[in-house]
Amino acid sequence: MDTIGKKLGLKEKMAYGCGDAASNIIWASTGTFLMFYYTDVVNINAATIGVIFLIARVINAVVALLTGWLIDNTHSKYGKARPWLLWFAVPFGIVTFAIFAVPDVAKLYQIIYVFIAYNAMMSVYSLINIPYGSMATMMTKDQYQRTLLNIFRQLFAQIASLLVTAGTLPLINFMTEYVGEKKAWSIVYGIFGVIAAILFFLCFAGCKERIHENEETKTEKIRVVDGVKAVLKNKYWHMLMVISICINIFFQAISTVNTYYSKAVLHNSSMISILNTAYIVPAIATFFFVHLVVKKYGKGKTTMFGWMIICVSYVILLPFTENTTVLIITAAMRGVGYCFLLAVSSAMVSDAVEYGEWKTKIRVEGLTFSMQGFVGTIAAGIVTAVIGWVLNFSKYDGTLSFADTQAGSAVLAIKLLFIAVPFVIGVLNIILLKFYKLDKMYPQIIEDLNKRNGK
Repeated sequence: MDTIGKKLGLKEKMAYGCGDAASNIIWASTGTFLMFYYTDVVNINAATIGVIFLIARVINAVVALLTGWLIDNTHSKYGKARPWLLWFAVPFGIVTFAIFAVPDVAKLYQIIYVFIAYNAMMSVYSLINIPYGSMATMMTKDQYQRTLLNIFRQLFAQIASLLVTAGTLPLINFMTEYVGEKKAWSIVYGIFGVIAAILFFLCFAGCKERIHENEETKTEKIRVVDGVKAVLKNKYWHMLMVISICINIFFQAISTVNTYYSKAVLHNSSMISILNTAYIVPAIATFFFVHLVVKKYGKGKTTMFGWMIICVSYVILLPFTENTTVLIITAAMRGVGYCFLLAVSSAMVSDAVEYGEWKTKIRVEGLTFSMQGFVGTIAAGIVTAVIGWVLNFSKYDGTLSFADTQAGSAVLAIKLLFIAVPFVIGVLNIILLKFYKLDKMYPQIIEDLNKRNGK
């Protein structure tokens, strides 16, 4: 039976969503709190943290590439990608705790600990998240079902993000009274680590790979060089890499920079949770109807609509950068736009896998996703490093409280990172997406692949 027509059940879609809920416990935490924890709680220099993040991302880019090759050459009773969730669920929980458990030792040893813990976290994240992402291409070939899988994935991810971003500081403040601030961070993220591991086990148990069950089993090894060449010939992979990098930059603006914006510009710690909630709640609500937009207009136009909404929100915000009401309203707009981006991002990469197979006659799900991770990881490392360097260069002082006034140069730099940078990358993406034609090509591609495979 050709799995292109396979209708996935609600339980399986929810199980798949659990995987990204687990991933987002780290993703949301590292984006919103990790740099802040290192600079303002542990009091490590922001530029030093930026260097650590960049080095770790470069190392992890290699791990990500290797992971893709391992997936494409994995043959087990559970499939190619699915067993990795089983193998790395517990390590994922451990590193979630470790990155927020810096010991009270000399500063040099704290820096060494952060370097080791952050590198371990990034490696484990790749070893479980890349298989998780590529698993969707092995569950169904149906383009709409993949979109629904991605919507469930991102819906669960945003729910997890909401719980983490809105709940972390209240939990920290509550526990600080009893165990102190630093131990409070460790306890909270120890709890989050256990939850993340359980969610990955649920994802493993509830999902099933189907594509290769009904095709000839590939027993020959795919050489890394051949797989990489095949991916590099895929023009839509190149386009999606640019879009993915830009989404990451935007995410850093509404998460990491948001934390510093609330401190240096607004002088209000409660605004961290308020602004995060203001964009995440509308994003969650939008997931319940965004599939209708995708079904009518396709993935490319849906992504373009998302960037348009985001850009308009920054135009509205620009004259009112310290007005909390306008900040909340425009954050809600960005949440809707962000949902449009997330709803189709992974599904677009899955479609690019089919395009790549059609173009090169080589199917490499793992390498397609891992090379995305390779480029995206290095880019994300550069982005986070630049944020750290900009904070340091602008004379941001992490030892000051929320009530204290930061240097004018720091306030200006944070405003530029929060507003100007994401607006510019949004405009660039709108222009780029005018050249995205894969939605129209996809039905013919599948028809050609079925004929080629004798179906």
